[in-house]
Amino acid sequence: MVESVVYFQAGESKLEHHQILKLKEWMSPFLNQNLDSVLLVGSADRSGNLAKNRKLVKERIQNIRQVLLSLGIDSQVLQSESLEPIFGRTAEERKLFRSVGIKLSISE
Repeated sequence: MVESVVYFQAGESKLEHHQILKLKEWMSPFLNQNLDSVLLVGSADRSGNLAKNRKLVKERIQNIRQVLLSLGIDSQVLQSESLEPIFGRTAEERKLFRSVGIKLSISE
């Protein structure tokens, strides 16, 4: 299992250009390997409107998914999980919750 995390600004779901490049660079060594599954786990912090935060989680996952598909990742191995927005006590905790985790399962 190989993991990475992409962080987002508050209220944002779009990837910035440098984030796309970083994601592509991170994925590059795994593109020629046999990926059993790619799990995208999206989360948000609870500050603000709950419905909007739930929507942001789905949009964030979808944007990461589109980048992975553009790299040639088979849609059949892509899975996603949307977590309920999480209450963060500090600004730093809230920042960490505005993310999508990427978990690659690679067969030998």
